[in-house]
Amino acid sequence: MSTHKYIDLICVAVLVCTVLLTVLFINGRRFGLESVLDGDAENSTDSAWFTRNDRNGGWSLSGAATITLAGDHARVFGGGAYAYGGDVVIAQPGRYVVSGTLEDGSIVVNADSGDKVWIMLDGADITCSDDACLRVDQADKVFLTLAEGSENSLSGGETYSEEAVADKRNSVLFSHDDLTINGSGSLRILAASGHGVDVNDTLVITGGTLSIEAPGDAIHVNDGLRIENASLSLKAGDEGVDLQGEKSILYISSGSLDIESTGSGVKSADAFELAGGSLDILSEGDGVHAGGSFTMTDGSLHITSGDDGIHADKTVSVAGGRITISECYEGIEALTIDLTGGDITIYPGDDGLNANGGSDRFGLPGTFGDRAPTGDGTEDEETWIHIGGGTLTIVNNVARDADGLDSNGDIYITGGTVFISLTNAGSNSAIDYGSESGGVCEISGGEVVACGSYMMAEGFSSGSTQCSVLYNISYGIPAGTEVMLEDAEGNVLLRYTPPCAFSSVSLSSPGMKLGETYTVVIGEKEEHITLEEVSASYGDVRSEGFGGNMNFGQMHRRDGMPRDERPEGAEDMRPMPSEMPPGPEMNGMPPDFDGEMPGVDGERPAFSPMPMGVWERPEQTPAAEEVPADEAAEEIPTGPRPVSTETWIMLGACAVVLILGLLFAIRYKR
Repeated sequence: MSTHKYIDLICVAVLVCTVLLTVLFINGRRFGLESVLDGDAENSTDSAWFTRNDRNGGWSLSGAATITLAGDHARVFGGGAYAYGGDVVIAQPGRYVVSGTLEDGSIVVNADSGDKVWIMLDGADITCSDDACLRVDQADKVFLTLAEGSENSLSGGETYSEEAVADKRNSVLFSHDDLTINGSGSLRILAASGHGVDVNDTLVITGGTLSIEAPGDAIHVNDGLRIENASLSLKAGDEGVDLQGEKSILYISSGSLDIESTGSGVKSADAFELAGGSLDILSEGDGVHAGGSFTMTDGSLHITSGDDGIHADKTVSVAGGRITISECYEGIEALTIDLTGGDITIYPGDDGLNANGGSDRFGLPGTFGDRAPTGDGTEDEETWIHIGGGTLTIVNNVARDADGLDSNGDIYITGGTVFISLTNAGSNSAIDYGSESGGVCEISGGEVVACGSYMMAEGFSSGSTQCSVLYNISYGIPAGTEVMLEDAEGNVLLRYTPPCAFSSVSLSSPGMKLGETYTVVIGEKEEHITLEEVSASYGDVRSEGFGGNMNFGQMHRRDGMPRDERPEGAEDMRPMPSEMPPGPEMNGMPPDFDGEMPGVDGERPAFSPMPMGVWERPEQTPAAEEVPADEAAEEIPTGPRPVSTETWIMLGACAVVLILGLLFAIRYKR
């Protein structure tokens, strides 16, 4: 066989084309080429949480089938759906518009497992006495869109059929597969029994106004719930929002939620991340309960709860936003608590922050006991509180054995502003840490004014790098008495007016230096002190929980007179707790005290939070447990995206062309 005279040029041309095709494919976007992707693929949007289809509540009605509900029957115009036995069955992928009234029936999606179905409710009113009003038996994903300006409703019955019970369809809106609710209309869901919404996979809500009432959970989800730009009002006989999957994640980026529940307001078996939006929770149980972690970077969270305000079995991390817990048992409870930003205000009945252990409101052992058990039953997991930025205010005027900051391990304060006001009743301690088990309480930045009872008061550890003063007084200072710390020139370093009576105050500011003289001012009384140690203690009585030296000073009135004349309403605190008179009198409050705290509802003194820096924990305290990187990537796609099947196919095709070119060259070169 003869060789073509241009065989060399042909081979070179084939190789060059192959290489160019490969380079063009790999770098297509740099040359302005766009890949065509499924609009619901996770890599079709810049968001790790929402796809383009999730956010598209205004899809085109061109070619959509129409379903008109007419009392006890329905009329279907277009392919893909049919009326059957009082129900409407959607059996094929596509787009469907539903309007009218169905008195006792269901809209049922029963398509192939790879099909996507779009359903627009445009003035639909559906009632079903024994099953879900809208249910997804099978599909890849269903998009339920609320038409602009429309009002829609789904109402369930008091009992469910045997078939529904066998399939665990005990809700008004039920889906076996992924479900997205979007659009700008409204939807009212009223359940007479069971849950309001129940989704076995992931529920995404990116728009609309939803009102859900149910004797069970308002929203019951397995895999995950993602919310943005929606307004939800939930009223539940059990949990407001309940995510039960082992790796379930609740993510909220914007919108508003108003939740009223007899159980927890929000409950996730794993994680809850609040990145924006506004939540108002009224619950008999925990306001927020996460089986793993609670993370907040922005938004507003207001909680009134019968148990903990925020409870996480592992970690609580707040870097921004506003949290107000107006009533609760314990404010924030977790194994580790990391506050690096935001504005947090807590009015607890017990501890403000608790890391972790103790007992719950019923006196039962806490989730973790004194030390959190590991998987093999040992008790060596660390527990700590870190405050590195933002403003934290804790006010407790009702407890007699509570703490502001309570850690069974360590406490580290590296920045931010902390105000604590507990009454001087019993053994209330503004700051309590695991000193008896080797724990430390160290401060290296930030501003602190922490007021409570002197009996179990603990100051900062000697390992601190920022100076502090613990000042104890043998009598109760009345509520509303201003506390100040001034430097030698009379400049005010710290100022706070505690709304509760107190007999101990802990003060720390970045402006405090060793060897310098400062003035502690409490109301009309003052004492000049010279700092001779980083963690100093002063006053006229030693606390039972403080292990350092106590400098017994003589507090004078600001006009220079001795302090023999105690403030009006002050009580001697020297008797043991069992000898103290009960009631408001002990707290320095009038006998007819009605529970109103002066200044609680008013404006707090303005402090400028310290600059937020990177917090590096001491070597002896390992970093907090984090979600493994591979698990995080599996749940929340971020960073470089995985190579798709189409990409591998195209690369394989390029490789085949290259190999064929080489074979061609070898064959005809002979």
